[in-house]
Amino acid sequence: MQDRTDEIARRLDVDPRVLALVVGAPWRRASGVDSEPAGAAGSAAVDPAGERPVHGRVFVGVPSPSELRELDLPADGLRHFGLTPADLRAGGWTDADLRSAGIPVPGAEGTGRDGVEWFVAGEPAQLMLGLRPHGAPRLARAEPRWDGHIPGVEPVDVEDLPGLAGCTDPEAPAALAVRELRDGLLRRARRRLVHCPVCLRQVHRSNTTHGACHGCAGRWLGIVY
Repeated sequence: MQDRTDEIARRLDVDPRVLALVVGAPWRRASGVDSEPAGAAGSAAVDPAGERPVHGRVFVGVPSPSELRELDLPADGLRHFGLTPADLRAGGWTDADLRSAGIPVPGAEGTGRDGVEWFVAGEPAQLMLGLRPHGAPRLARAEPRWDGHIPGVEPVDVEDLPGLAGCTDPEAPAALAVRELRDGLLRRARRRLVHCPVCLRQVHRSNTTHGACHGCAGRWLGIVY
């Protein structure tokens, strides 16, 4: 997967070398993170009589972000008028506009249900770094999850990340505070890692069958996931 470390450092306004030393690197987009909760706005309701999607769309055009601010209308309120993120994008909103309004970008891999963009580091994944449209970044431990047969990760033990903006010294107080937070999460993450007895690679203990990683269990034990 593509290394996103430089992109994250730019968005956090921190030197990439400091990000690597204090938090970790390289970072890649998280996979398998819920984009919206079940039943969230954006899912069409159904008319029981005719089994037709009901959107209640009575509007002319799509307001731009600037018009939205002039109307003093909360961005999330657009959903109550039948406007989904996809509608806004079709009406001229950019992905940056959606993120600035706290609205998840349709189809954005690694975007959580609350609009947080999650990235992971480690092999297997151990840390997750979340970038919010508004507010402090978040740091979490990566926990494996499965969506049917599709593997992914989810953030657990989530903590707000102390400010690193403008930091150029990995020994600065702000950097040391981040490192302390990171080390605590890593200790918890690594207590959950085991070695596959077949290929001898580290793997999360929840991703094993009879002690073997899923790759080896599939190849040598004939188990299909």
